[in-house]
Amino acid sequence: MANRMLHDSANLELPSSTRRDREAIRRRLLFWRKGLLAVGRHGLIFWLLVLSVSSPLSSPLLGGPPEASIIFEAESPYHYVRVVDGGGIRRMQFRRSGQDFEESAINLRNPLDFPLHYYELMMAGFAHQPAPKRILFVGLGGGTLCRVIQHYYPETQLDVIELDPVVVDVAKKYFGFLETARTKIYNRDARVQIRQFSRQGNKYDLIFLDAFRGGYIPYHLTTKEFLELVRSLLESDGVVVSNLQPGFASYHYQRRTLASVFPNQWAYGEFGNVIVITSMEKSPPSRDQLLRRAERLQQERQFNVFLPGIIERMQSERDYQEHGPILTDDFAPTDVLRSIPQE
Repeated sequence: MANRMLHDSANLELPSSTRRDREAIRRRLLFWRKGLLAVGRHGLIFWLLVLSVSSPLSSPLLGGPPEASIIFEAESPYHYVRVVDGGGIRRMQFRRSGQDFEESAINLRNPLDFPLHYYELMMAGFAHQPAPKRILFVGLGGGTLCRVIQHYYPETQLDVIELDPVVVDVAKKYFGFLETARTKIYNRDARVQIRQFSRQGNKYDLIFLDAFRGGYIPYHLTTKEFLELVRSLLESDGVVVSNLQPGFASYHYQRRTLASVFPNQWAYGEFGNVIVITSMEKSPPSRDQLLRRAERLQQERQFNVFLPGIIERMQSERDYQEHGPILTDDFAPTDVLRSIPQE
């Protein structure tokens, strides 16, 4: 059925265009076909519904204008949320003080592609923990990374903590995120929910920390006390994958705070986003071991990104000031607070 529908789409009546325009449309259809096949037969109908909520004027299938069009906007108790289409990419944005902050994005032509570079870097976590049975996400956004992991690791249990119910609804309606028997959403403050998980004795092999609120991480999700709660959820060989933004005073504090809780630390990326992976392992893997794992996983899982290439982007030197104060519930440095927008 999927192949028949994709074949029929190639025979659609399209507006008259030049030969170059027709070739561009043909390439778009091939990308769209690849994306639909990637989600599998069970996700096909749902993915077509996701595509159907695009503005017709910005549809990648019809080759519409590249300028962005707003297809959804609403004010939640926590964010002003917008969904914007343009150039075949759908983006979730949080608007704050007249600025739009990119929170998530999806390539409508190929749902397994990563439009935002830091998604690729976060995949490095699988070289550090190649066989996760349980994964915890703190922060959903559009669910792009969650959905990709659902595809490559269908046997894995995913727990997702997201504070904003509007964000959850938008992820499901506009970004193809599915809540399943193996993927559960917890609509609650992350620190409160993690404390409850800790009391219940929950354990995870991989924990992704990616909770942003319009360009910054909420302070109570950066402190030593919070990270100690996160640590209590880790299996002995588990890892934590944190999305951080360099270029601010808060970055140095956050790196030092992570180092105060986790003895092992690796970093990937340099500009825009740095992905920091931490663990409690007594015998942490070497760079060569991580590369060999990544090569094996790439062959086994056939990732849409090249995992060995991501591991090769590991930082060789520390990019933060190692000596200095850390973040605690009782100590919030003024230079860090100044970098956080006031409500």
